[in-house]
Amino acid sequence: MFAQLAAPDHVLAFQLSGKVTGEDIERYKDLLETMLVTHDVVSLDVDFTDLSDMDADALLEGVKADLEFLSHIGQFRRGALVSDKEWPRAVTGFFSPLFANFEMKSFAPEQVDEALKWAAELPALPQANTPAVRFLPTSRDDILAFEVDGVISEAEFPTVLAEINALFDRHDKVRLLGRIKHLGGFDPAILMQSGLIPMKLAAMRKVERYAIVGAPGWMSKMISTMNPLFDVDMRTFPADREAAAWTWIEAEPIR
Repeated sequence: MFAQLAAPDHVLAFQLSGKVTGEDIERYKDLLETMLVTHDVVSLDVDFTDLSDMDADALLEGVKADLEFLSHIGQFRRGALVSDKEWPRAVTGFFSPLFANFEMKSFAPEQVDEALKWAAELPALPQANTPAVRFLPTSRDDILAFEVDGVISEAEFPTVLAEINALFDRHDKVRLLGRIKHLGGFDPAILMQSGLIPMKLAAMRKVERYAIVGAPGWMSKMISTMNPLFDVDMRTFPADREAAAWTWIEAEPIR
């Protein structure tokens, strides 16, 4: 069952309890669509504490809703998830570092008031004054190395995309090395850029090895889990073992 809760105008607060149906998700979609039209920014406060199940229609409609609202991700500011279960914490732990503008946080059932208060706050947006991605010269033309330090902005992404696509155009097989000093997330508008999906598909076919230096813990866990599913051989290295990463991709940095 879907039940809307009292909240400030820019916050969609609701409780999911019992067995959620496709009709419940449709109601959620209608409310959120209206808010996205009438507000520049919105936040979510969702209480899953009494949720027991979802029928097939709810699962399907939920996936469709997520895909539809992805184009509006830049309007979202905060998402509070209230539950006594573990999976909301896993969700927030995975997605929070990725989106610079959309914060997610999990709360226990006894923190419902705190969750709503937190969701209603509108934090200042991070400012990207300098490009977050810097390309590093290497000893081989078929290897692209780069450093990430900050929030990857929409303005710089076309340059990043062009550099990667140029590498793919020059070589049938390539290798990558990414050095992460500080990953502040990325501007959600990047997800809407037309060249992103083709670049990802090309990467799946052409990248042989991908070394990531200084990856945060959540990223290392994700890579170790997903690596067996793809042809790309991805490995993470602590920041103090960057030399080993260069050795593994069989290249050297040019100072």
